[in-house]
Amino acid sequence: MSEEKRRRKKDELAELQSIKNLLIISLLKKGATSKEIDMATGMGAGNIRAKFAGVKGRKGQELE
Repeated sequence: MSEEKRRRKKDELAELQSIKNLLIISLLKKGATSKEIDMATGMGAGNIRAKFAGVKGRKGQELE
């Protein structure tokens, strides 16, 4: 693979991860639990709670 293709693939993966993060934040703000998001993404409820610890869901509650 050429260097240009590797860089492009890395950029695409980073963009997809950013989109996934935005969707997770949106779900958390709508009131979804980390367990529900884990079932959909396979990311792990603990990983979600750790990565998005500062996000407050509906009614200002911290992640559960």
